[in-house]
Amino acid sequence: MKSLSHNERISSHEISVVIPNLNGIAFLPECIASLEKQTRRGFEIILVDNGSSDDSVKFIKMKYPWIRLIELQSNVGFSTACNLGIKAAKGKYIALLNNDTEVSPQWLESLVNAAE
Repeated sequence: MKSLSHNERISSHEISVVIPNLNGIAFLPECIASLEKQTRRGFEIILVDNGSSDDSVKFIKMKYPWIRLIELQSNVGFSTACNLGIKAAKGKYIALLNNDTEVSPQWLESLVNAAE
């Protein structure tokens, strides 16, 4: 399946996917790869880093510079991290996703279809 081009990722933000992260560098490549394979286009990814010490921030900046990154200096907790990501979101719809999750290619499409 074709990955999203840079323009497809940033051109329209109908959906915002918020991923809270704390020392999740081991999980992020698979999680993000599954999002890149989505059949539904027009979404942004917001990763809220909860003060990780495992180079998660450096990894995201180097490998995925198109991901909106919110860097927190300390662990403010799961709920606060999610709320900060939601506050920064531009999408009509917001999906929260754990960093250790791999989603099917139709995940966002199914969520939006159900919501509409």
